[in-house]
Amino acid sequence: MLTKMIPLILFLLAGLSGPLAAQQPVDKQVPVTPVTPGPPALPEAIPTKDSVLVTIVLKHQQDKNLQEIRRVLEAQGFWDMFPPEDARVVSWTLAMGFGHVIVLQLPANAVRRLNLAIENGAWGAYDSEIYLSYDYKSIFEEYTAKREEAREDRN
Repeated sequence: MLTKMIPLILFLLAGLSGPLAAQQPVDKQVPVTPVTPGPPALPEAIPTKDSVLVTIVLKHQQDKNLQEIRRVLEAQGFWDMFPPEDARVVSWTLAMGFGHVIVLQLPANAVRRLNLAIENGAWGAYDSEIYLSYDYKSIFEEYTAKREEAREDRN
């Protein structure tokens, strides 16, 4: 019985020794180096008059492991081409077991360059799908506000 309890006792003692041996506060004030702000979370927005949103789905090719996918992307120069310099990354989601879902905003005249970057850089590593898309949020908010007004008028 005692031999079964020894590991438990050692575990409990190890847990107690942490707070007892914790570093004590020092009286000296250590100068704090001011934190310099990094780059903005979102790049500067592209004027919407001549821009489009593009949703790109890069599906993992299941017959390749991560090292093989990275090797193909590097060999083809994918990261040098994608995303295009004049594109703004609106969102970039990695869905495990699926792949990347990327939303870019870019000038309308850059769509061809984007397509070539996917074809020349991603093919062989990912199966790709590209969809022109648009921001539906303001339309949705306007619609729901009108529905609420209509509901109030009926009552």
